[in-house]
Amino acid sequence: MSSAPEGGGDLPRLRAGGGQTHRTDVLVLGASFAGIEVVLQLQRRLARPLRITVVDRQPSHGYIPLVHERLCGRLPAETTALPTARFVDSLPGASFVRGEVSAFDPDRKQVTLTSGQRIRARFVVVALGSELAPPPSLPGSELLLRAKQGDEVEHARERLDELLRGGEGEGEDPPPRLVVVGGGISGAELAGELALLRRERPSGWRAPEVTLVSAGERLLPELSVGVGRKASAALRAQGVELRLGTRLVRAEPGAVTLRRGEAEPERLPCAVALWAGGIRPAPVLAHLGLPLTEDGWLAVGPTLQCFPTPVPTRPDVFACGDAVRIEGGEGTWPTMQRAIECLWQAKVVARNLATLAVCAPRYPSGVPSLRPHLLRPSFAYGVSLGARSLVVWGAVRVDLPAINTWFRRWLMRRYLARYAPRG
Repeated sequence: MSSAPEGGGDLPRLRAGGGQTHRTDVLVLGASFAGIEVVLQLQRRLARPLRITVVDRQPSHGYIPLVHERLCGRLPAETTALPTARFVDSLPGASFVRGEVSAFDPDRKQVTLTSGQRIRARFVVVALGSELAPPPSLPGSELLLRAKQGDEVEHARERLDELLRGGEGEGEDPPPRLVVVGGGISGAELAGELALLRRERPSGWRAPEVTLVSAGERLLPELSVGVGRKASAALRAQGVELRLGTRLVRAEPGAVTLRRGEAEPERLPCAVALWAGGIRPAPVLAHLGLPLTEDGWLAVGPTLQCFPTPVPTRPDVFACGDAVRIEGGEGTWPTMQRAIECLWQAKVVARNLATLAVCAPRYPSGVPSLRPHLLRPSFAYGVSLGARSLVVWGAVRVDLPAINTWFRRWLMRRYLARYAPRG
């Protein structure tokens, strides 16, 4: 028989407020790809409704896989935004709280927000994700533009508009140079999108000169060597200057300093530099009392529980999304940190949580067996490179710009429709 909700009674719609402690059945921290999918899957899987509370500092979320198109004006911002808070609040028994997590007590399963509000739950799902940010030790790191979520995307978009707005008449200043730092998929896609401004751009913009800087000797190190070579050729053909095997050592207003190997540093004038060189764990993860890897990511077991001990001690605390590293067997799993894997992990969390939810809270008959996440070592990728676009499966790569662009936008529309507010 299903157990009664731990808090008892009806749960009012929660709003951030100081000094109060609220109870709920399921508390989801973070509402981007992983968190919002957990909520949807729980609504579908639970035999009886549980009260679900979702906490996030943003009431809406942009579609991250196509953020480069939004940044450069190919996609209007309003067509890429998910009204997260409205979706959650439209679900039966669910409430959205706009707030920022400051602390977590895993024994009491109680979260404290920066507002002072406290929320206690039977089940907690941590899906706080990562941030796109350079190492804080990099001199001038605060000058690098970032574009992943929320206000930082709008700020980067406004800065590009400020730099690129103006005609191209005789006697005008040369086009500004933009530097993209990072040779992975995000960096290559952003450099390609900026290069595409030579052909397609918002009214009043001019085309920039684009330099892509990567510490690696080839682009797209997460994919095959052949794919990296093809991506390099595609970007160079569109006028992107590639600085491979080169590190950014300093940023300053109007320039960056680069260094290749042991050569002398070179100062490269530029209007702005954009960071696409990697993500870091969200800083709050260090203050949650949860197991971490040596480099600060959340360490979870194959069942996506934060405390995967042989005899479960805190079976009701889960984590999923690009901030987790799955440890089991012979070491850390090579997760993809892609949106699709966030969705797969969210389904595992929801399935396992639903299994636990039918048990009495203290599991007098023992914690039931849960299903592990499946490692999918290969998956098809779409990599947009301005006017070119690669569909990649292992070593196979096909240049299908029109089809790939249409397909990725179709996926975005399907994603936004999946979480459209009900009723």
